[in-house]
Amino acid sequence: MKSLSLLLASAAAVMLAGCVQVRHTDPVAPQVSGTVTRAGVPVAGVHVQLVEAFDEAGAPLPDAEKDEVLTDDQGHFTVGPLYRKAKRVDLHTVPWGLRLSVDDKTWHAGWLSDPTMLGVVPEAPISAMCDLAVDSKTSAIAGDNQVMGKGPCLLQLIGKTRK
Repeated sequence: MKSLSLLLASAAAVMLAGCVQVRHTDPVAPQVSGTVTRAGVPVAGVHVQLVEAFDEAGAPLPDAEKDEVLTDDQGHFTVGPLYRKAKRVDLHTVPWGLRLSVDDKTWHAGWLSDPTMLGVVPEAPISAMCDLAVDSKTSAIAGDNQVMGKGPCLLQLIGKTRK
């Protein structure tokens, strides 16, 4: 009888452990590595910011997750990925994107994902070629037709996303 009580107590403990909330994170923006140039010449010291969510004017939402780096002497950078502990459910926000600033005061869209196409966050790293001399244009992340965006950066999957 004692062993049955011990077994039942152990089973109850295991079942209760399953009820404990485990904090998990959801990906909200992929890792992006790339180069910032101006008419083909690398630009050092550019602020590159990966942001989880923007408003319609292209400004980050106040509680948006962010990661920011400076380009090196060759214009290279790696930023992200970003994760959020709680899901954001707001169909009026533009999902993740990049912002660029040469003076850390004036920010410009590097690549903002299309607000009408929520899609999925690529799990594979992204390569970016950003030319400050190019006007903003609509483009898709090559290799992932679910993600469209706008800006002077051209983005491409480095690897395949897991399905």
